Amino acid sequence: MSETNTGVSGRYDFGLGSAQEERARRLHHESIIVDLVSQHVGGSNIYEHYPDDLKSDLRIRLKQSTGWALLTDVEYWPYEMARCGKSHLIRDWYESSGLTCGTYGIGVHDGHDPTCIHLDAANAVFADLPWLQCVTTESEIRHAKRDGKVALYAQWQPYIAWPRDLKAIDVAYIKGLRSFMLTYNQMDHVGVGCTERVDAGLSMFGLEVVKHCNATGIVVDVSHCGHLTTLDACRHSTKPVTANHTAARGIHTHARGKNDEALRAIADTGGVIGVVAAPPFLTSDPAPTVEHMLDHIDYIVELVGWRYVAIGTDWPQQAPLDVLKVTLEAGAKSIGFREEDHLDLTLRLDGFQDARDLPNITRGLVKRGYSDEQIRGVLGENVLRVFSEVWR
Repeated sequence: MSETNTGVSGRYDFGLGSAQEERARRLHHESIIVDLVSQHVGGSNIYEHYPDDLKSDLRIRLKQSTGWALLTDVEYWPYEMARCGKSHLIRDWYESSGLTCGTYGIGVHDGHDPTCIHLDAANAVFADLPWLQCVTTESEIRHAKRDGKVALYAQWQPYIAWPRDLKAIDVAYIKGLRSFMLTYNQMDHVGVGCTERVDAGLSMFGLEVVKHCNATGIVVDVSHCGHLTTLDACRHSTKPVTANHTAARGIHTHARGKNDEALRAIADTGGVIGVVAAPPFLTSDPAPTVEHMLDHIDYIVELVGWRYVAIGTDWPQQAPLDVLKVTLEAGAKSIGFREEDHLDLTLRLDGFQDARDLPNITRGLVKRGYSDEQIRGVLGENVLRVFSEVWR
């Protein structure tokens, strides 16, 4: 069996006319497209398109891993196949997506956490892929677009407890970290996450973290932070703050969304709000579509203006569903997800099955009457403005 590159790839029916389709195609091709939190490119779909011998190889390898290391191994396996020349499918899927810049993870740790050490080792594969570039400056993203390369920037979500030591941030910065989320779902020594029982805002150490990130050149992110912690970060940061993957509670009440006060506070810093593609965070509709994601974009644009809106899909995760169930689903409670958060790993938006459907976002923005300038802003220019102000 040979590998295939089949799929919908941007074909959601918006009822666009031929001139609108051509405009959307041109904009998607010409624009810098940044996904503030991309879980790589393939969702669970990409694994279905590898030949049988490589699928068997994957399953043999996965028997050697457990826990979060298993999730890392399966996420990075397509890159390993590209590095050793067995399959360039992941490169082809990136090309189909039109994505200019996605993300990868660099853990903030003390050098002893096995999960973070494992991730550090996995990241080494990127250096051996000539079509891919890890970036630390806004200009490098623009150059990657010019040169036809895929750019990846490093961010971290502290679902694993990190030490009360600012030097751990410095070490991660040297490795390439450029965005740090202050808390995950639960309370820690920095502040309070969005699914915690109470919210006390940032701790004294949390204020130090914000100040240190500002001085170092790391974006302060509040995506999983509680409301008061979010507002504290916005009050005390001297640089733009982001919520790089969230949604609007004004449309759908969910702990992972931000209310109007928080959205305004983020925009007031000059930051951006990245809208997710994770269905439970967007809607309770049992048949969610990319239109629900676009509804959140519309709402936030109306509230704070288009210059402060971006894309941070965060879903679907690049891993087979059975692996997600024994890793993310099994560990969901330990990282603060609750039953009422409705974390359904099988659910995806009709019109956003994987990153090859990024053209649907562009097409949807055309359908909803956005100007070329506004579409370019939401797709990536708004993010690059923030990066240029923060990164050093």
